[in-house]
Amino acid sequence: FPLHDAMAAFEIGEPRFDSGLALLDDSRPPFDPLVPFLPEGVCWIINRNATQMAWHTGYTLSQTVFSFLYVHALPDIDPDTISPDHHDPNRTRPVELVSVVLRASVLGLVKCYDLASRELVKGNVYDCEDWQSDKCDVPMSEAYRVSRILGILDEACVWVRNSSRGKDKATIHTPPITRLILRKTLVELFSALLSKDYFRFQPLIETARVMLQHVRASPPPPPRSCSPAPRAFDPQFPRVLVSAIPLRPIQLPEQSKVWDTLAELLDSLEQLSILIEISDLSTWDVVGTLRIWQPQPNQSLAYVRSAFQSAIYENGIILNKYLQKHAVDCFLMEALQIPYDSFISSFQTRWVGPDSLPLRHIERTITELLVGRIKSHWYNPPRRRRYCMKSLFDWHELYATLTDVQKHLSPVQSGTDVVMRLRHVVLMRRLETISDIVLSGFQLSLYSVNERPLAYWYLARVLEQHLSCLDEIIEVLLSKQRIYSMPRFEFQFRARYLTALQALSLALFAVTVKTMGSSWERLRLNFLRCYKWAFMHEYEDFDVPPVGHPNFLAFTTSCSVILQDKEFSPAEQAELAERLLRGSTTAPGRMAGPWTPDRMEFMSKMAEVCRDLRRLPKSMDELRTWDVEQLVWDPDVQPWFPVMRNRS
Repeated sequence: FPLHDAMAAFEIGEPRFDSGLALLDDSRPPFDPLVPFLPEGVCWIINRNATQMAWHTGYTLSQTVFSFLYVHALPDIDPDTISPDHHDPNRTRPVELVSVVLRASVLGLVKCYDLASRELVKGNVYDCEDWQSDKCDVPMSEAYRVSRILGILDEACVWVRNSSRGKDKATIHTPPITRLILRKTLVELFSALLSKDYFRFQPLIETARVMLQHVRASPPPPPRSCSPAPRAFDPQFPRVLVSAIPLRPIQLPEQSKVWDTLAELLDSLEQLSILIEISDLSTWDVVGTLRIWQPQPNQSLAYVRSAFQSAIYENGIILNKYLQKHAVDCFLMEALQIPYDSFISSFQTRWVGPDSLPLRHIERTITELLVGRIKSHWYNPPRRRRYCMKSLFDWHELYATLTDVQKHLSPVQSGTDVVMRLRHVVLMRRLETISDIVLSGFQLSLYSVNERPLAYWYLARVLEQHLSCLDEIIEVLLSKQRIYSMPRFEFQFRARYLTALQALSLALFAVTVKTMGSSWERLRLNFLRCYKWAFMHEYEDFDVPPVGHPNFLAFTTSCSVILQDKEFSPAEQAELAERLLRGSTTAPGRMAGPWTPDRMEFMSKMAEVCRDLRRLPKSMDELRTWDVEQLVWDPDVQPWFPVMRNRS
């Protein structure tokens, strides 16, 4: 083998990139871009062109789009440059099927990549982490305008309709046209997303679904072994491209999986078109949280996640139409039912401090934290966990600022103390973020066997403080004396859910305590490593101590107490959690919006987990002989809690 192939052998432990020593197949017949096809062959090539959807799932262009050889042969199949010798006099295999129909489909594919990459480079997702941008110096026809691509696709449809094939004209010509219309619709949809013309989404998505249904219903016959159609795809061709690292060839996904991924992409964009019409950021928060709690395979596409983040906030505009003040409006109305103007008036009329009122700083911090939290729901899981850790300090800074402001306000004569209640809301958000961090550790399988008891114990402690804040907020909402209050019903729903989560956490803390096999010194070092975000020296700059941070000494005390508690029953805690979850009914109205069924489906699945865990020990005495190995943690089955072996 030559030196180039030897140097291209690459092993780093990443299955997408590890190439090893893979020589080019010299026995493969040469690729002729102008080889004639029957309509069935062209349809098979268009169908099999799964390269773009594979690129969307995280592979490189070299392994996906560039393995489709017609992408590199566009100048050769231009109808204006084709020699008359290639025209079939019998018209059974017209060259226009390649130079007009297939070329239009390839140009549409390339334009879809171009439009998608323009969304991806906005910075909402990260190159080499969420997606791969390396083009290997291959031109991608970026100079073509969208209108020109749509015109070429229309011209191809017209040619198919006007070409004569006798009695079977309708039967033979419908498959190419449906595929061309599907590609044209995707180009229009991606272009509409880039220009934020969300009102165009619904008709385009409906058209794409109809065309996709027709395409799936009429698959072309697979090509014969002597057919030139499979030669249009060469997984080894990227080895000759200029790439940052050598890449191993991959097999394109099965056709059904390609269509499933495309269908999920359409579903996600439809969800965005519905959500963009909802101005309440609380609904965005609920939908984003649901996406994390029960992730769907194709909802994690980087393109979809970037599209949602762009809709939430871009260029100083929230939801494509609101100023940043809208975030503060939503923040106050959700928890306190206080309009923005009343919030400003309460501050200004009561301020007696020596310095100027830090109102702008408070507004700016609330906006950054609320918008950042909602956008983080569409980060990849590790990056979202890191963001949550960093945001905890900002939440505490806001809490400390409000505490200092309250000292310089005149007492409230009657009504609600806005600042005091706002402190509870900020603290609630901070505790919610801490819970997200702890739960994400289970979802990402970050905890060892020795660290799970500490995580469940800490989660139960944080949820207890979170519930105390909710009680304060619900009390304020009840004082409004409104018969129908969506925030009140919403927070009552959350209180029941968090109580169930706390009961289940306590049960698993008690059961997993006996699995700790390391010394207390080793556990303390693990504790400092896992929760290093809680021990930043910057917290010392504030007079107000942070609330909700872990305490290792309290954990060791709780371990001793729980093992000696004769009345504690893990099974009863699981049963309590199941009752609470099954009895929960989501708040009516716009808090969960159209996603209320999804939310209740998640609650039903959580209740099933609790039902399964009712087989936990009925007492701490029974725990002494109970086999903890029955518990299995599998994030693909349940992200946070274990399931029992041999489930009934």
